[in-house]
Amino acid sequence: MKKTFGILFGFFCLAMLDSIFAFAFPIDFTYTKMSAAWHFYLAGILVFVRDKPWLNRMLIGAFAGIIRDLFFTGTFPFCFLFYPLLGLAAGVYQNKARSMESACVIYISLIFLVDFIPYLYQRMTGITNVSLFTWFYHIELLTILTSSLVVIATIYVDLVMDRFYLFQSRMIKRSQNRRRLIDRRKVPNTNHPRPSA
Repeated sequence: MKKTFGILFGFFCLAMLDSIFAFAFPIDFTYTKMSAAWHFYLAGILVFVRDKPWLNRMLIGAFAGIIRDLFFTGTFPFCFLFYPLLGLAAGVYQNKARSMESACVIYISLIFLVDFIPYLYQRMTGITNVSLFTWFYHIELLTILTSSLVVIATIYVDLVMDRFYLFQSRMIKRSQNRRRLIDRRKVPNTNHPRPSA
């Protein structure tokens, strides 16, 4: 399996998981029970772009954001504008993270911003009058817990896939070297022709 296809297929699966879980477990905006917002897709983006150059992080974030806006959520241009900033921040803070645990905290904090900024906008414009504590307890608390598990699982899968593709590239190089060695043996040596009988 080629790496580009694997990455695109992985992001498609993460986006579908977001849609499936959002349909199966919708957010309760009556705030009578606990619910969660699902961020499989965003967690995958943050983990994927963390070690890329800053321009690549922003371009990947913008592309991933517009795909989510147009095909999965219909929130254009929120993700298109916000995901590049998240990708940029993920790389900046990744360089300061001293351990995998601190990197996870950084990604979860960025995911929290994706939920908190719309809530803050709705609160400031009067669309909602729900208190911060009520919103956090009924929606964001479970979101943070599930996002933590998603981030940890995504990092683990990313590390496994990196090792798989590294192993695959080494095997391809070995097979190419063997073919070259076999081809060299098949070519007759013209510098030292065999003596005629």
